[in-house]
Formats: sequence, C-alpha cells, structure tokens
Amino acid sequence: MSDSLLSKRLDRALDAAQYLTQVFPDNPDFATTGTGDVVKTGTIGLVNLPTWTEKNLKSALRRQTLKESLGMEDIEREERERTTGKIGPPPNLDPFHTLRSLIPILGEEVDGGSKEVMVEDAEPSHAMFIKVAEVRKLDDRTPLLVVQFRLDGKSPQGEYAFWNYASTGRLTGLQCSTRSLMLLHRLLSLNSGRVPTDSGYKTAHLKASFILPVGPIEKADIARLTRDLSCAVCGKQSKTRCAQCQSTHYCSPECQKGDWAIHKKTCNKLSKATWSAMPFGSTSLFGIEDGAFVSSQSLSSARINTTTGTKPKKGEEEVPPNEHGDNPFLIKAQYNGSPHMMVYDRTRALETYFNRDDNPTLFEQIAELVREKGFMGMKIYLWAKRTGDFELSLALDKVPNQNVPW
Repeated sequence: MSDSLLSKRLDRALDAAQYLTQVFPDNPDFATTGTGDVVKTGTIGLVNLPTWTEKNLKSALRRQTLKESLGMEDIEREERERTTGKIGPPPNLDPFHTLRSLIPILGEEVDGGSKEVMVEDAEPSHAMFIKVAEVRKLDDRTPLLVVQFRLDGKSPQGEYAFWNYASTGRLTGLQCSTRSLMLLHRLLSLNSGRVPTDSGYKTAHLKASFILPVGPIEKADIARLTRDLSCAVCGKQSKTRCAQCQSTHYCSPECQKGDWAIHKKTCNKLSKATWSAMPFGSTSLFGIEDGAFVSSQSLSSARINTTTGTKPKKGEEEVPPNEHGDNPFLIKAQYNGSPHMMVYDRTRALETYFNRDDNPTLFEQIAELVREKGFMGMKIYLWAKRTGDFELSLALDKVPNQNVPW
C-alpha cells in the first residue's frame, strides 16, 4: 500500500477514535459517506460552546471498552518517575493505547491547576508544548480541550524553543515513545484544520487545536479501515479485481496480467462454487446461550446494560456490520467438538457462532472439513458471502489454500 493511502487511513482511524460524527451529529461538515468516512474537514465554532465546569476531566476524557471498564485491562496506569518528575503511560503500550492514556492524564493535570505541559519522547530528542487555553462542553459527558501546541526538536544546548512561549517557568513533564509523540502531534495537526481561522486561539508561534476523548475504534470502523483495496502487485489504489475468485485486487490490466502466473495457483473459481446457507447468532457478552465460550473481542464490544449486567433479549441482538457487501470473503471457522462453532472474518467485524441445532447437516459437513483439511483439526478457512443479517453462504466445495495471511 502506498504511503499516501496509509496516511489517509491513519487520519480516518483518528477520526473514528474521536467518534467525530457522533459528537457532532448536527454539523453538516462532518457528514459521512456510505463507507463512514468524513466528507470534508469542516470547522467547529469553539467559542459558541459552553464552558466545562466539572472537576472530573480525567474520567470525562476516558473512553474504554467494556473489558477495560471491568478492570480486566487497565490502560490508565500511570508510571511516575520520582527522580525525573516525568509522568506517562506504561512504556510497553502501543502508540494508539498510549495516546488514549495520555489524554486523561492531561485532564488530570488540568484539574490539578497545571494547564501547560511538555510531552517528551524517551530519547529525549523531541518534545511538544501543549497549553490548555479553555475547556468547553459538548454535552454532560464530553469535554473538549481547546489547546495551543508546538513541536520542537532539542537544540545542541539541550533546550526547546517553546520555552520562550510558556507563561510559567515550570512545566509538567509527560513522557512517551517517539512514535506515540508523533501520533499525538498528528492528532493535534488534524484537528488544527478544524479550528476557525478567526477563533483567536492561534498565535505567531503556537498552533490552535482541540482534544476530544479518544477511545477504542468500533467494530464497523475497524472493518472499514482494514479493508485492503490496494493493488496486489504495486500497492496503488485498486480499480478491479479477479473476476474468478473476487478476492485479489489490481490497479490495472497490466498488473493483473503480470500476476496471473502466481495468482492462478491459488485462484479458486468461485463463480462455479456451490453455496450453502449458514445461519449464525449474534455474539453477546455471555457468548453462547449456555456460556460455552466468550471471546475477548465480543467481551470488549458487546452491548449490555453496565448497571445490571444483563444481556440483550432474544431477537434484540445487534446486527453485525456488513463490510463486504455481496462480495466473497474469507472466514475462519473454529471447532473443538462442542455443539457450537466460532466463525469470524479477518477484521472481526463479523465475530459470531454457528449452532449445530440450526443446521445439523451443514454443521457436520464443516466439522468434517475442519478435521480433514483444517489446521490441526481445529480450524479452517472458508469462502463466504453475506446473504442476510444473520446468514452466510459458504462455498464448501472450493476450500481455499490454508496458508492464508490472517
């Protein structure tokens, strides 16, 4: 995939993590396309928003999965270096989790009266100065930090230029990895373009931006963001795909022709496949009705009443998103001898189960394929098409090569 496509995908992921179209539902500038992408940059009338008056920014800026909120994964652990005065998230977190952890920590500092912070990488070679100018209120649970920021490299004398623009002689220091610092800078730069030029927050030396709560990306957005529609040969944006297997994408006839010698070895002619309907259920927090299993993904995204801990009633399950349309795609079926078979796609936008009682004949056919052709007799990759809210069609007579990048 080209650098430009990766760059756009990163920005789309940051928009999804801020739930931009959800927190600004009435702003036409943040309308979305059919694929969920923000149509254009848009601006926000920051000065028209009311002031946030609550002293709970740390918790208000936190967005967690159900799994995290139950205490099974605490991304809010703060590692305080007493000798250096540095504060930051655990160093082993990936950049996205670090970003999610830094923002509530910033809120805690504001609650404590410190509105100017320095976020420095671990080298240290770069640091970003962030000044919280105001805290505005989108709704009762969503604050918006209006900030001014600047990223600087350390001078040969070991100093940063932004010291000249800090209003206090002492800054609270936060520390993270270089990649995490660059991701934070990208988020602020992305939102900077959404601040009106006449807002009065930008200065000659500091850019204006805003910070919203950043949380886990929802399943439907993950599915949309991880669809790889780049050319299998050169990585450019694809314009066509193999007409026989419908799974390999190309940008031009030249690339497709050049790839045929390799692709024909694995190309399954799905146009001649026999498709069998497979009903599936909607995975809840409690997994199967009898609690046979529960996956980490379903646990983190299931919709339950967090007060009572109750699961949805029969018939009220959320319909899993369909990111594939009517196109064939690969699923993984896992079977351990129980009456339930776990089924999911690459992105886990679809993660569900197939119950033997719903179609005993088909269940046994898949179980036999798992035993004969699957990995260690426990799982198998199959071609599928989405044919209903809670139904797939499987091409059991066109089992793909099991050496699948997943």
